[in-house]
Amino acid sequence: MNPARRVLLGAALALPTLLPARAARAQRTPEPAGTEGHPLVERFALGLGEGPPWSIQLARPATPPPAAGYPLLTLLDGNGTFPLAWQAREAAGAAGVALLAIDHPTGPRHDPERRFLDLTPPTPAEAFGPRRDNPPPSGGRERFLDFLETALRPAVAARLPLDPARQTLFGHSLGGLLGLHALFTRPQLFNAYALADPSIWWNRRSVLDEQTAFLAGLRAAGGRLARPMDVLISVAGVSRPGPYRAAIGNGPGGLETARALAAIPGLRVGFRRMEGETHGSMVPGAVADALVLATGRMPEGSAPP
Repeated sequence: MNPARRVLLGAALALPTLLPARAARAQRTPEPAGTEGHPLVERFALGLGEGPPWSIQLARPATPPPAAGYPLLTLLDGNGTFPLAWQAREAAGAAGVALLAIDHPTGPRHDPERRFLDLTPPTPAEAFGPRRDNPPPSGGRERFLDFLETALRPAVAARLPLDPARQTLFGHSLGGLLGLHALFTRPQLFNAYALADPSIWWNRRSVLDEQTAFLAGLRAAGGRLARPMDVLISVAGVSRPGPYRAAIGNGPGGLETARALAAIPGLRVGFRRMEGETHGSMVPGAVADALVLATGRMPEGSAPP
């Protein structure tokens, strides 16, 4: 077993990231071992304008920065993903990668309503099925990306030197959906994307319209990206049961998107089906893969789609 995966497998047993959403809301997120008061870990709140702030965790590498600055791995759903990345960074060969985790300042508890808001497009009530009469908030993704670009990145750059050509984003589920949206509409934000089981099915697969527009724009501009980029898409090997399956429905998913992106010159695309893993249990392995991608390598076991 890959050393980083072995570390993360043990860490996962204590993390609410892998629990169903209802159970996770009642769980407390444990402090990553060794980070409380750690001189390399900083926690702060940061907002954009008059809205509520986000909770930020920043882990510096112990080594001096390279001449170009540190590579940076930005982790969505940071309350759950930061502990995993912190515990596996060295085993993944990513000790020189800085970690930036974003979540909501709700203490140890999750805030599913703000997560829906931050990571999704405007979504009509009827798209929520049984929740159509009381839909969660949606449509805040542009403000969230504005926050990443105009407030958070400068705040991090003021704290440590960053390599502008080594910026990686990790997102799982709705976080993966946001990552696809960023790739299709603001490709300059990141140089690499590690997207685990992205919720392409959300809002009747409206992200595929963005994918179509992105590919058409590239063709009109000559068919190549302005700079090389990496995309890693992973999917769970075990299908979601019951109502989840009904909500997702049948249609194009992560494999089809990976295949479409692989046809773009200058875009290195990897794909992994995590056999035996569910939508939740795949998170530790996906975080390990994101750490590897942040070093400029494609993870072992991924392949062109």
